[in-house]
Amino acid sequence: MEEKKKSSGLAVAGLVLSIIAIVFAMIPIINVISYFLAILAIIFGIVTLIRDSKKVMSIIVIILSICTFAVATNMNKKAVDVINKSVNETNKELNKISSDLNKSLGNATEDVLKNDVEVNLGTFEAKSLGYGMYDTKLEVTVKNKLNEKKSFSLHIEAVNKNGERIAEDYVSVNDLGGGQSQKFKAFSLVDKDKIKELKNAEFKIIEASAF
Repeated sequence: MEEKKKSSGLAVAGLVLSIIAIVFAMIPIINVISYFLAILAIIFGIVTLIRDSKKVMSIIVIILSICTFAVATNMNKKAVDVINKSVNETNKELNKISSDLNKSLGNATEDVLKNDVEVNLGTFEAKSLGYGMYDTKLEVTVKNKLNEKKSFSLHIEAVNKNGERIAEDYVSVNDLGGGQSQKFKAFSLVDKDKIKELKNAEFKIIEASAF
């Protein structure tokens, strides 16, 4: 009689533990506790089953405990997936912020010229106006390659055949619409003593920023 009461007590304890375990199993992270509770419940269930007492309850305890493992594992997997997704999205956003910052500071010239803006440098022209005055220009065509409005800053350098700088100029483009292009004049104010060199110079973009 005492043995039956003891077995009955184990069965009830196992049932209570298995119910608590499956409830905890539904709470991600914290549900690690449910694994321990489920193991205890299974032990109680098996002991009760072997002693041939409360077999139905013992089977229920074992089934609930097994379900606990499945539920807890599934909930943890979902939680990990959500965390990983959140981390990935955060990393993407941080990378975008870093990329945009580098572009705005002129630290990503190659990327800007490849993906954001198309720049065509024309031929340097110098027209004499008389009295030692000249009208000079380098036509610069800027096209926004993006689908959104952007502003650009271009640093253009003129170098001789030895790579030495002759002159430099900047082109600022404000709020150019997506896909739009606009022409600008650079090197309109240059030292007349440099005009001859500029006619034979190589013009290149040494820094480009987008913001």
